[in-house]
Amino acid sequence: MSDIASDLSGRLAVLVEKSAPAVVRVEGRRRAASSGVVFGPDTVVAAHHNLEWDDGLRVGLADGTTVPAALVGRDPTTDLALLKVQASGLVAPEWAGPEDVKVGQLVLGLSRPDRSVRAGLGIVAVAGDAWRTPAGGRVDRFIETDLALHSGFSGGLVVDASGRALGVKTAGLLRGTAVVVPASTVRRVAEALTAHGHVRRGFLGVGTMPVRLGPEQEKAVGQPAALLVTSVQPETAAARAGVLLGDALLACDGHVLNRPGDLFARLDEDAIGRNVTLRLLRAGQVRDVVAKVGTRDARTA
Repeated sequence: MSDIASDLSGRLAVLVEKSAPAVVRVEGRRRAASSGVVFGPDTVVAAHHNLEWDDGLRVGLADGTTVPAALVGRDPTTDLALLKVQASGLVAPEWAGPEDVKVGQLVLGLSRPDRSVRAGLGIVAVAGDAWRTPAGGRVDRFIETDLALHSGFSGGLVVDASGRALGVKTAGLLRGTAVVVPASTVRRVAEALTAHGHVRRGFLGVGTMPVRLGPEQEKAVGQPAALLVTSVQPETAAARAGVLLGDALLACDGHVLNRPGDLFARLDEDAIGRNVTLRLLRAGQVRDVVAKVGTRDARTA
């Protein structure tokens, strides 16, 4: 038994040593630094929620040097940001596909909250299907680990027992949960940020908040909640479709709307330029309006 434990310990140490150069320290908030993962020769992926400002960012590399970094873009809905660092020759990890993740497999979580790398051992607790974050971001697979949370956790790297990178870990998508944004999602978002500075999404031009319907309204429309329209921007898809302040949005193309994330989920990039049918409740009457989805950088719907 002691030989098995010693062999496992040695293998884990080798994995940490092999993977550590791809994990960096990110200084972009008032509190302690967070972590990031090398994505390209001069780019790093970090956790969006740990960047409190866009300027004056600095990245601590594995060799101990600290270099300035510029924000390429960020995507709050997947909690990812892309930084361009004043360095070259950085080596990204070998990324695994989301199909390679299995419940129960051993994983190593690596972060760099200070100059040294920090490692933790855990297992994949849940490996589900593609999902939408509470903010509406599309993530290719739901992966949850039992890795312990700590300062600098988010933005770090998760690797499997062979050293392949499964994705970027974050506690910013589901509070108190060690979620892994899979490699395929990291790649897709980072490429979009490189090309556009943001992830392109459809835009209707409404501000909304969830609201519970009264008993009679619930019985009439067949759902307990809706999205109350709190603002309509002029000359936008919603305004042209006739959406008014105070309307309650019930559905978009037949998909029930209970929270803002439900609407964001209907406004991916492929929705841009397409007509969508909005079902709304106005003055006790249900009506449908058609809106042609536009585009905008911002995170509003």
